[in-house]
Amino acid sequence: MLVLIVDSSAQIIERMEEIISDTGNITAIHGAVSYPEAKKLFNENKHDAVLLDIDLPGNDSLKLLEEIKKTRKKTCVIIQFTHINRYIQERCKSLGADFFIDKYYDFEKIGGLLNSIPGINTIEDLSKKK
Repeated sequence: MLVLIVDSSAQIIERMEEIISDTGNITAIHGAVSYPEAKKLFNENKHDAVLLDIDLPGNDSLKLLEEIKKTRKKTCVIIQFTHINRYIQERCKSLGADFFIDKYYDFEKIGGLLNSIPGINTIEDLSKKK
């Protein structure tokens, strides 16, 4: 599984890489601190899962989420937040967000969540995810 971590903090990206590197089915982890960098990496690699900070500078998180889902619907997008209002959460859902996770309190759950993502490991599951 290819994973992209998008967060404006390089320290958060490093911490998340440490946490998920022990996840059994991870083949590569990429990190991006900005919308342009994330878009470029995603277009080059077509990641299976994206951990996306909802608070990217310039409110580019929603734009990136929309582009990811238009480009590759089966990519699992996990929205990370420190606080999120109901409108933004509903907007993310309507754009295709798959999961929501508190990036400070739920760090340790991320590896298990990645392991449980359907549609990543088998061709049969991939056809169901489309």
